[in-house]
Amino acid sequence: MKAKVADALAFSDIIAAVENFIPEVNMVATQDGLKIFGVDTAKVAFLSINLPAGYFEEYSVSEEKELIGVKLGDLSDVLKRGGKDDLLELETNQNTIIINYKGNVERRFSLPLLSLEEGREPSMGFQFSFRAKMMTSNLVSSLDVLSEIGSVLILESSSGKFIMQVEGDMSDAKVELSTESGSLIEADGVDARSSYSMDYVMGTTSLRKAADTVEVSFGTQIPVRLHYEMPNGAYGDFYVAPRAE
Repeated sequence: MKAKVADALAFSDIIAAVENFIPEVNMVATQDGLKIFGVDTAKVAFLSINLPAGYFEEYSVSEEKELIGVKLGDLSDVLKRGGKDDLLELETNQNTIIINYKGNVERRFSLPLLSLEEGREPSMGFQFSFRAKMMTSNLVSSLDVLSEIGSVLILESSSGKFIMQVEGDMSDAKVELSTESGSLIEADGVDARSSYSMDYVMGTTSLRKAADTVEVSFGTQIPVRLHYEMPNGAYGDFYVAPRAE
């Protein structure tokens, strides 16, 4: 695989988001683009990152499918070295992934590829009761405040409003978003309520700079899906299982 990424910082954030959940992974490169998916070790969260060929400035794969096994901590450490104006180039050979930064100073790194078992992407056919689309900044700023108060995030929809709340030992907090107030871009569905681990939901917000908008879909006692929308058809889906009431 050979790929050029104009926004090196956004790509670094994507890898950081995956690293929040799984330590190593096969990135699957096909002619259509690059895909990353996996389940965390506790089997609470599933993630699927899809970067179509059009997401990259240049992209090519010599085989029908190439599995690129990487230790995400090592890859993330290298990607954090990129600057805002750097062009990121990725290239794989039989045993190595080479990371080049081209800017005022050209830097080159190489990491060994891992031999990992090829996983199977599960089907996620949930029927969600409620869906809310918003600017990613609205979701992240709300979660940043709520995460300081409690470790369990309660999601609720009521009369078209999207409600996020936590109940701490000493205090409670609630955020209400709606299309009427302008804090939601879209909202549809029926009333529902479920609770989730705050840490897992917060782990998805590493995509706050890479994705301008996010859709949050949930129902009563089913996983929540956070669908982060990135440029040129790229997206990241995160499913977090509900906590027992």
